[in-house]
Amino acid sequence: MSTTLDTRLKRVRFLVSDVDGVLTDGAIAFDGEGRPFRTVCVRDVTALTMWHLVEGKTALVSGLGSKALEAIAATWKCAECHMWVKNKLRVCEEVAARHGLSMEELAFIGDDIIDVRAISAVGLGVAVADAAPEARQAAHFVTGGAGGKGAVRELIEHILRAQGRYEEALERYMAREDSPQ
Repeated sequence: MSTTLDTRLKRVRFLVSDVDGVLTDGAIAFDGEGRPFRTVCVRDVTALTMWHLVEGKTALVSGLGSKALEAIAATWKCAECHMWVKNKLRVCEEVAARHGLSMEELAFIGDDIIDVRAISAVGLGVAVADAAPEARQAAHFVTGGAGGKGAVRELIEHILRAQGRYEEALERYMAREDSPQ
């Protein structure tokens, strides 16, 4: 990893993540009532839990919306959930302001052209391996994994390792007690 990337990783305090194509593989299934539902990679949400256990914060932001998305955000204790968003850069700016952070302290991970402005504006812009070419070109870092296949886990592990907090996060994760969540 280059010094520049390492510096960017060390500054991250808040992770803003697109959903479809990042936490999911990009496919959206519909039930018999026409309601969309999503599946997420358990390794990605395990990493979100680890990130939250060491005081990292997360916002989910999606161009679409559903009860499934609200449930994902609530189950994995994301600080914020934004749906039906067309301007993800605006959401990043608002998140930074609300949490008293600079844009340099935000990471944004996305996969498509709707994400390019946010990827370009934050301290650590990330694209998943199977992202649109425009998103990959705008990114400071491109994951080795595809969306919905561990890309978020990979990013969070890189952040935690660069910040020297991976072992602490791992220990806190493994020390949790049984509970519904």
